[in-house]
Amino acid sequence: MSTPPTDPPPLPGPPILRNEQHRCAQCGSRFEVWHRADPLEPHVDVEVRCPCCQAPTELSLPKGADKDLRVENLPGLEPDTGAGD
Repeated sequence: MSTPPTDPPPLPGPPILRNEQHRCAQCGSRFEVWHRADPLEPHVDVEVRCPCCQAPTELSLPKGADKDLRVENLPGLEPDTGAGD
């Protein structure tokens, strides 16, 4: 008796685009860092530039994030979290 054929495992899709919010220590503006690195990879220090003032900012991001890094300004007011006055 033969075993029925099985479906091949699904092909992996493109990695998920992830974003993280950060703040510039120089000018205080908020910005987002986008990447497709695996968050379970060890983190390494990566230097990015603030999109407003170009000040260097060192971030801890998953290994490989620097290969497709995108840094964008976050315009507008700070989101209301309900904490504090």
